Amino acid sequence: MSVEYDLLLREAEASDAFILIDFLNQIGQESDYTTLDETGMLMNPEQVAAFLEQQASLPNRISIVAFFNEELAGLVSITADRYKRVAHIGDVFVAVKKAFWNQGLGRILMEEVIDWATESDIIRKLALSVQVRNKRAIHLYKSLGFEIEGLQKRGAYLEEGKFLDVYLMGKLID
Repeated sequence: MSVEYDLLLREAEASDAFILIDFLNQIGQESDYTTLDETGMLMNPEQVAAFLEQQASLPNRISIVAFFNEELAGLVSITADRYKRVAHIGDVFVAVKKAFWNQGLGRILMEEVIDWATESDIIRKLALSVQVRNKRAIHLYKSLGFEIEGLQKRGAYLEEGKFLDVYLMGKLID
């Protein structure tokens, strides 16, 4: 017996602010692999909506949401500076709800944003940071052409008083 699933990828819109806040708050509760924690999003819906409008209005930024059977399951976002000297560097943030881990959604989101960056006239490098202990994410990023460019000692902190090292990874877009 096969089960069909619907996966919808689209650019995030200002009207997604409420569900994005709920999504990111859940991510902060489910995992300590991201910068989010149990305090949740420190932005209100109006601020998130304004952020999404700004993302959509600039040619070197994008936020893509993934809906799995109409449930928000993942997000990938590129932010980049407005200054010409660094406007070509896109900082990547990706998050997937724990219920959807190990199902290929992270790869799909990353491939989508890499394709977007490749087609853009501005982004020529993608950059991200990942905790050294997050072996699955590191494996995914390396398989997509990202390289470890550096190590940030004590780049993250856990509530338990433990500091974590973070890899700085990058991928050149040609």
